[in-house]
Amino acid sequence: MKHLISCALLAFSHAALAEDSTVFYLRAQTESLETASNRANHGFGMGELRWQTDLLRGVVTARHDTRDGDVLRVNELSLERPLAGGFATAGKKVMSWDVGYAFRPLDVVQQEDRRALNPVTLEGVPMLAWEAFDESRAVTIVWTNPGHGKREQPKGDGALAVRLYRQQGSTDQYAVLRVSARNGVEGGVSFSHVASDALEWHGSVLLQQRHDEWIVSRTAPPRWQRVDGGGKALAGLTWTTESKFSVLGEAWVDRTAARGRQRNVLLRASQTEGDLEVAADVLWQPGQGAYRGSRVASVGTTWKASPWLLSASLRHFSGAASHVARNVAVATLQYAF
Repeated sequence: MKHLISCALLAFSHAALAEDSTVFYLRAQTESLETASNRANHGFGMGELRWQTDLLRGVVTARHDTRDGDVLRVNELSLERPLAGGFATAGKKVMSWDVGYAFRPLDVVQQEDRRALNPVTLEGVPMLAWEAFDESRAVTIVWTNPGHGKREQPKGDGALAVRLYRQQGSTDQYAVLRVSARNGVEGGVSFSHVASDALEWHGSVLLQQRHDEWIVSRTAPPRWQRVDGGGKALAGLTWTTESKFSVLGEAWVDRTAARGRQRNVLLRASQTEGDLEVAADVLWQPGQGAYRGSRVASVGTTWKASPWLLSASLRHFSGAASHVARNVAVATLQYAF
């Protein structure tokens, strides 16, 4: 149940301040991209080190890429200490928010791509943060990219964000407020309600004083364009059987996306048998007028038997989305030490 998971995560965050751990991953991944004119293959090998002490947590990745060469990246490095009844964080950290699976309107800090095929390790955001919680409530205050104003990408902007969490019975409730030079004031709420052992539904809405919309034109390069007002909204549900067959349905609107990609409907089904999971989903993006819609279909399987992980996925694009890609295939092999 999502509200039990949320409480467990809060408890884990507190315990992590005193528990030492170190893990190292080796990962190999290959990707094949087919467009209307050609096919390109791309692969990389990566080592990832994660550690947690009572003072410091970090994630460092070293990557050899057939396309981009060698890359050494500090994905996370943060100092965490108890402070004023909660705990403070200073440094670079991944901080994902909200309740959605494919899209998260209230994810105003991390702003990650939730639909990536077999995504690589996330890169955190520089921040100063303070969090406090008890069994049913939590508050998080975050100053991201201190000293920065508006940068090239929204994730790099300097901003102040606050999130409130409350568990009330079988419902998790969230409220978020963010202030930045790019979007002005943004505020929103979300919830996740467990109706039964099998059924859960959730929703989010974010309202913005202004936003940058991604404009794609046939006569000019893609660009961001400032627009007054705006927002994002999501509604969804999950249904899971005792045999571990699960169905997810979500619909959302994102006014910051390019025209033709602002309205989305996703249907996903998955089956888990022991260490093996097989999943398939379809994303519809109904367009309007000159902005023709798209369909994106994906199928994938993951086998996870510690310390091994093996996954393979295939994604097919049709409609307007096929102008960028037709098919993408990704395979990943990972071993944990």
